[in-house]
Amino acid sequence: MTAAAGLPEDYDRFRDALVIVDPGACNPSGVAQSIHDACRQVLAEGGDQRSDPAVRLMTAQLSELVGGNPDLADYVALIDACRARAGGGGAAPDRAA
Repeated sequence: MTAAAGLPEDYDRFRDALVIVDPGACNPSGVAQSIHDACRQVLAEGGDQRSDPAVRLMTAQLSELVGGNPDLADYVALIDACRARAGGGGAAPDRAA
């Protein structure tokens, strides 16, 4: 994965997405920051933010936090896609600012 300017060299948006949904983030602003970071990495790689599994999974969690209702089958497929691409399988980088 390509590091975007300002993100840690070991930043992994797929791992970050998995940490957000399991155990389940409860802070909308923290999830929004993670979405922003993930979008920056996608753009640095020349990808499409709207179709990236990590961005979509984080967005589904944010939607749930603010009263949305993501499609369960799609949600499970996004989790599987992030698990398949997550490096290291560990916790996401510290988000303290």
